[in-house]
Amino acid sequence: MYIYSIGMSSTLTSGVRFRLYPAGEVASVLRQWIGCQRFIYSSKVDEDHLFAAQRRLEIASGKTDVATPLDQQYAHFKNRELTPWLYEVPSQILRNGAVRWMTAKQRQLKGLGRAPRRRTRRDFNSVLITGELFRFVRGASGQMLIEPGTDSNPIGQVPFIAHRIYDLPKQIVIREEVGRWYVSFCYERKSDIILREPEELAYELNRLENADLSAATLGIDRNVRDNCIATSDGRQYRLDAVVLKRIKRKEIGAKRHQRRMARSQKGSSNRRKLAARLARKKAYAARARSDFAHKTTCTLATSPTRFFVLEDLQIPNLVKRPKAKFDEFAGKWLRNGAGAKAGLNRSILQSCWGAIHRTLAYKAARRNKLVGTVPAAHTSQECSRCGHIHPDNREGARFVCRRCGLEAHADHNAACNIKARGIERLRDGQYESAKTRKRVAFRRKSNTTGGRPAHACEGKGPRPEHRAERIQDRIAA
Repeated sequence: MYIYSIGMSSTLTSGVRFRLYPAGEVASVLRQWIGCQRFIYSSKVDEDHLFAAQRRLEIASGKTDVATPLDQQYAHFKNRELTPWLYEVPSQILRNGAVRWMTAKQRQLKGLGRAPRRRTRRDFNSVLITGELFRFVRGASGQMLIEPGTDSNPIGQVPFIAHRIYDLPKQIVIREEVGRWYVSFCYERKSDIILREPEELAYELNRLENADLSAATLGIDRNVRDNCIATSDGRQYRLDAVVLKRIKRKEIGAKRHQRRMARSQKGSSNRRKLAARLARKKAYAARARSDFAHKTTCTLATSPTRFFVLEDLQIPNLVKRPKAKFDEFAGKWLRNGAGAKAGLNRSILQSCWGAIHRTLAYKAARRNKLVGTVPAAHTSQECSRCGHIHPDNREGARFVCRRCGLEAHADHNAACNIKARGIERLRDGQYESAKTRKRVAFRRKSNTTGGRPAHACEGKGPRPEHRAERIQDRIAA
């Protein structure tokens, strides 16, 4: 077992998001800050594209030592005639726009994300504010307020609702989403819990007795029926009936707004108003499902369970559009069930499978609990008692084994299978650290020794015509 000293502690980075209530004038200034920071970000993207094009031209002309500039300079985008609005905001706002671009660019160079692209109002509606442009103050009524701006030019005090205790951050992000404002930030705090790696947790769990390990393990089955989550101990988590009723009512309203938008003129004020109403209708469902995912995973993470097992669902593959089928003999397109598949894809995406896995993973990790995955094949068709697998075992939500006669709820039976597979993989040591493969460097053969460096670089063997010529040469010799 692992023994740690009592005086040790860990530093955790926590993130919070609070609702913000800016007044009309303050909201206008914040929108101006967002627009200027977005302009700097998009300008850096265009500049990077220009440098890349110049580099390609120089390489094509024969130059070899060509370097693309990579910096966070932004002052050359300010011009009294072309961009006079950039002088109306603090320079730190513009600098932070270049910083955000540099962060995205470094993620691309490290292979963690795609190349930065131009942003619009739809996908860049936030502003990064560093410590010199804000401070937290307490109002006359005792409520905490955020005061953006500089000491010489403050823009006003903005109230916010803090639903949990927090520490003062070094930077904040203010975001506008569908008419609602939010402030989010991260802060570091000390914790008495020594966080351990998943390999260490798997090693400790593997040393438990079978009965203790079974009691500390929980299988979780995710399905598309009313956003339900079934566990191996017989519990089910789903959205409240009132919330589902509201979501359905707002979906009806969203379809009505979509029909009106289809008949409206592009670029008109009525179309923008309808788009805003449509976004508000859909935003409620997104907030409700996010709230469900966080509350459910918090309940699971705070339970006595130490090992959570989920299916390894390939969600992008599950929601792919079916390919079109063309009948060459009949000369027409065949039915491929695209309409039914679209409804299933919509239900899968609305069930927030990925959000549940992601939130449970980090909530459990902060409590030194392990989250593992198992293959999802036949978990709903396998009997949890005798192991018999057959498609006829399940009929909707009812599971009846054709061999041993076990009757159970289909989701509960699947969760039990997931739990059993997780314990089996844990006993096999598949959740512990895998041994790294030893890499040996070989010297590349030269042309004089019969090697073929050109083909080795291209990853291809000799062409068929070259192989035939060699055979003929050998025969002639």
